[in-house]
Amino acid sequence: MRLSAEFAKSLPFRESADLVVSRPLFEMPLLISERALADSAGVLAAYSESILVAGHTPAMEVIAMPKKGYGPRPIGVLSPVARAIYESIVGLLGPYLPIPSRDQGIAVHRAFGIADAGSEAVRIVDMDIAACYEYVDHGILADELMMQSLDAAATYALVEFLGHLFPRGVGLPQALTASHLLADVYLDRLERGILRAGYEVNRFADDFRLVVPDWAAAHRAIELVVEEARAVGLTLADGKTRIQSVQQLREGERTRETLFDQYRARAADGLRSIEFVHNGYDDLTVEEIDAPDEQVDFAALKSIVEDWVKSDREQRTLHSSFGSRALGVLRGAPERLPDDWLLEIVAREPPYLRNVLFYLDGRPEHRENWATLTRLVALPRTSSWARVWLLRSAESLVTPSSAGRSEFDSWAESCLDDKSEVVRAEAAWSLALVGRVTPDRIARLFVESTSITQCGVAAAAGKLDGDTTSRLGKALRADSQLVRAAYRWGVANES
Repeated sequence: MRLSAEFAKSLPFRESADLVVSRPLFEMPLLISERALADSAGVLAAYSESILVAGHTPAMEVIAMPKKGYGPRPIGVLSPVARAIYESIVGLLGPYLPIPSRDQGIAVHRAFGIADAGSEAVRIVDMDIAACYEYVDHGILADELMMQSLDAAATYALVEFLGHLFPRGVGLPQALTASHLLADVYLDRLERGILRAGYEVNRFADDFRLVVPDWAAAHRAIELVVEEARAVGLTLADGKTRIQSVQQLREGERTRETLFDQYRARAADGLRSIEFVHNGYDDLTVEEIDAPDEQVDFAALKSIVEDWVKSDREQRTLHSSFGSRALGVLRGAPERLPDDWLLEIVAREPPYLRNVLFYLDGRPEHRENWATLTRLVALPRTSSWARVWLLRSAESLVTPSSAGRSEFDSWAESCLDDKSEVVRAEAAWSLALVGRVTPDRIARLFVESTSITQCGVAAAAGKLDGDTTSRLGKALRADSQLVRAAYRWGVANES
C-alpha cells in the first residue's frame, strides 16, 4: 500500500509507536522485536510514516493461542511497522467511533437485566458470536466507518491495509486494541438491528445479553439475532446461547460468591487454635485464637486449587473460575504449591500457563522454579503461544546456576528451528542472554526472518556482540534505522 505524504502526516504515528513498544498484544508478553525498540519509538514513528509513503506491504504471522474449552484462538502478530500503521489509521478514526463496549467492565454486563426484572416470567438471553474477528467483512466495515466518520481517506487506507493481510476481504488481526475498536463498529450495526426490534440489549465485545418478557419472546429474539448476524456475515457460537430466568442467574451468582466463603470458613476452623489462660492460681480458661485473615485466605485458596486439580478433567467446575485469583494470591503464601498441581492446571486449562508462570515469577524457591519450568517445556503439544511465554519466563526467573537451566536451554535451542518465526526470535534472545547461540546461527535466523522479527533477531546479535562488534554486527549497524536501533539496544541491554 502507498499513501500520500499529506495523508501520512495526518496520522498519529508517535502515539501509536509509543503504544507498540510498550503494550503487548492481548494475553501475550511484550515480544522482543517490540522491546528492542523501547528507546526508539521516535525512530519507529518516522520510519513508519516514510515507508507508508514509499509503499509498504504489511506482514503478519498467525500463532495459535489455546482458549478455555476447545479449539485455538488465532493471534495475528504484525511487524512493529505494520502495527504502528494500523494503530495510527484506527487512531485517526477513533474520535468518531462508538464508545468501546469493554469500557463498561464485564461485571456491568453480567449484572444487566438482573436487578430490574419486574416479572417472574422475564427471561435473560445470552449469546455470543462465533469467531467474530475472522469474519468481519471489509466492505461492510467500510460502510460503517464512512457513516460514522465521513473520512473517506482513512477508511480507504484501512480497507487497503486489511486487504493485504486478508486477501479474501474478511478478517481482523486479533489481540490488538485497534481491532477491538473496529469490531465494536461492526457489531454496533448488529446491535442497532436488535434495538430497532424493541429489545433491551447490552453488549460486551461479541457477547450479547437481551432482556425479554417471557420464554416465547426469548426464542423470537434468538431468531432475530441469527438473522441480523447473518446479514453481516456472522453466526452465533454453538452451545453458547442460553435462556435463563432472573432467579437462575441470581442463584448462579450467589453460588459463585459463596464458594469461596465456604472454603474460607473451613480454613478458619482448621487454623483456629486453643490457648489456655491462667485465671488465678489453679483456674484455667480456654480461649480460641483465630488465625490472621491472610493466612485463612491462603489456606482457602490452596484448598480450592487442590480440589480443582483432583476433580474430573471432563467436568468443568466453578473452581476453575478462581484459578487466576488463587495463583496470584498464593504467590505470597508461606508454602509453595506442589509441582504436580501446577502441571495439572496447565494440562487441563492450557490458557492458565500464563498464570502459572506469573506464580513462579513471584516465588522465592529459585531452584524449584526452574525445575517446574523444565517440566512445563516437556509437556506434549505446546502451542506457539505457550512456547513464547515459556521463553519469556526464563528471562525473568532467577537462575540458581547454569546447570540448573541446562535442560531448558536445550529445549530453547530446538525452538530455533520452530515453524513460527516469532518463537524463533524469542528463542534467539533467550539463548543470547546466556551465550548459548552462535553469531552464525543468528545470521541465518536474520536471513530467514521477515520484518515481523528482524528487530528481535538484531537485538540478539547485539547482545552476543556486547563491546566487540562481529561481522554480523557491522552488517546490522549498516541496515535500516530500525534494525540498527534494535541491535544497539541489544548491545546496551544488561538483563
